[in-house]
Amino acid sequence: MKKWLKILLILTMLAVLSVFCISCFEIIKYDEEKTASSDPILGERFDLTNQVLQLIQDLYYDDPDYDLADLYAAYGLVTSLGDYNYMYSVEDLLSSTVSDGKGFGLLIRSTVYNERLVDFILPGSPFLTASDGQLVQRGDEIYSINDMRVSGLDSNSYSLILSMLPSDEPCVFTMKRGEETFTVTYSKVDVIFPQCIYINDLPGVPSNFGYIYLRSFDGNSAVLNEFTSAVASFNQDGNSALILDLRGNGGGSSLVFQQIASCLIGNTPIGEPLLEIDYAKKYPVSLIRSVSVAQKVQAEHIYVLCDNHTASASEALIGTMKAHGTLTSLIGLNTVGKGVAQNGVNLLGGDGYLMDKGLNEEGEEIDLGPYIVQVIVGKYYIYDSSADGGKYCMHGQPFEPDVKITGSNVISSDYSEDLYIAAAILDYQSR
Repeated sequence: MKKWLKILLILTMLAVLSVFCISCFEIIKYDEEKTASSDPILGERFDLTNQVLQLIQDLYYDDPDYDLADLYAAYGLVTSLGDYNYMYSVEDLLSSTVSDGKGFGLLIRSTVYNERLVDFILPGSPFLTASDGQLVQRGDEIYSINDMRVSGLDSNSYSLILSMLPSDEPCVFTMKRGEETFTVTYSKVDVIFPQCIYINDLPGVPSNFGYIYLRSFDGNSAVLNEFTSAVASFNQDGNSALILDLRGNGGGSSLVFQQIASCLIGNTPIGEPLLEIDYAKKYPVSLIRSVSVAQKVQAEHIYVLCDNHTASASEALIGTMKAHGTLTSLIGLNTVGKGVAQNGVNLLGGDGYLMDKGLNEEGEEIDLGPYIVQVIVGKYYIYDSSADGGKYCMHGQPFEPDVKITGSNVISSDYSEDLYIAAAILDYQSR
């Protein structure tokens, strides 16, 4: 009897183990089949994203915010295209350009230490009038405004402080001139910031020099009017040498480039090819030719000042002047090497204007907000008879100056202390 009981017990245990093993096998088999049969959620090109999404679905307690993920993915896609490709929220873009049209009429240059130095005091600026017996001059540093220190601040923090300044109340500026510190008090005024400035008889500079500071090639008639006026004044003053300052000029419109370049390439015939924009897909090739202008620059020597912020249309101008033999000497630092065209930014629609769509709580499609995508659509080719094929792509090829500037530059009321301008004077005197 005991023998049969033992046999029955053993058979019962085997039966239980069999059921357990079979159950385990079935569970494991189910999971393997599920994993093997699942297709990539976003397609095979998005391997890592698929894995993350699968992990979230397997482990996370809630669904992702797909609208937010879509936005991040869009930014990431544009960023993956490399430099000079951008995506903006229209709301952010508009808020960054909001202005009350008032200012103090100062143009500022920042040092490598984020010191804000007065570079130009524009006509109509309250800084042209003495305050508390003090008169601000070129080279003075703005140390603080209304007891808020701006010296040493990054550009974003500096811009934020400027945006906070009242339009209808006086502001107290603490200025530094060497070891001297003094305060001046001024209120904002209606002011127009020119993109092109001409100065004759720069303090400390020989009288036969004229100076044009071209800040931008922005696509509007104001830039062209200002440059045309500057050229006329330069020619009328009878100066033999021109300093064209392109430091900090990041470029702009190819049509503005066309007009300005036509003033600076001597007696080149009208219709001569200057620049080609070779578009990748949608647009036809655009050929920029020399055009008729009111006056060409009448100068024996033209010196161009550049730095590591000189880019795009500014570089196209440098290359064009080199190709036509009208650039006496390029002075400064290596330029950026940006020779690309981007689709235009249009807040009213067209290429690059996108509307983000989403679903509300009822599952109805709604507009989540407009965005603007600006991407590279073409590359610049400069026409130069000395190049293979008569032209060359300027993208990725920074211009190296003929005279390289080293050391920290000086901004003072004596322009001859500016290392770039001093180099131009020295080159001129050595000829």
